Amino acid sequence: MIGVSVLPGLTQITTELGWRVSPGRMIDRAHPRADPQLEDVYLRRGLILIHIPKNAGTSVEGALFGYRVRHRTWREISAMCPRAWRRLPKIAILRDPIDRFLSAFDYLKTGGRNETDRRFSARLIGSQTIDAFIDRLSTSRTFRNTTMRYFHFCPQVDYVCDSKTVMVDTLIPFPDMARGLSEFTGVDPGLLTHSNKTSGPRTLKSDLTQSRIDQLLTFYSADADLYAQVCKEWPATPQRRAHRESGVAGQ
Repeated sequence: MIGVSVLPGLTQITTELGWRVSPGRMIDRAHPRADPQLEDVYLRRGLILIHIPKNAGTSVEGALFGYRVRHRTWREISAMCPRAWRRLPKIAILRDPIDRFLSAFDYLKTGGRNETDRRFSARLIGSQTIDAFIDRLSTSRTFRNTTMRYFHFCPQVDYVCDSKTVMVDTLIPFPDMARGLSEFTGVDPGLLTHSNKTSGPRTLKSDLTQSRIDQLLTFYSADADLYAQVCKEWPATPQRRAHRESGVAGQ
């Protein structure tokens, strides 16, 4: 039998090269793998959570399931967990898209959660200021398309909408998360500890000029429309959002 030796650091070098040469492919590889236990987790709890990144989902999934359901779109969950999808109510937390974008930027710039976040940040954010980052998103379609494929920057409508149809029964506005989860799931608000918190200084919406906000809204217009609609109609009954047609999402 012929032994095969692996050069020390080869995996790290290959990973660094991949992020430099083909960040889009590395983003695809970072997508969560199929989880054969996920459907049972949902069925035991009697509820499906669409965990949208940077919307306090880590705290929520811990309080609801004691399990990492990870970031999956409604399409992925319906395909992976068909019985649970047919039977169970579905909820998601929706956040102001500018606040969410800034949270993602700060979180990734300070290293994120894991090596994948760190590599993404090193390759696509680096030492850029928030203004420079927004400008690059505006001026480079390739950069924008690659960046917005990474789950922290993916539009929220990609997680909860099929074109103009909201596929989630209940959307809870981020500011009313504790009250909404208590109302719809019975979760004690005291269990919602702040997990996955960004370290260091935070960029606030008030730190941006209106022109910067307008630039971001061109990328997240559907998110902004859906969030405004949800806030206007909140509070709501769980039945209200059952596969209902939305006039704003996806436009």
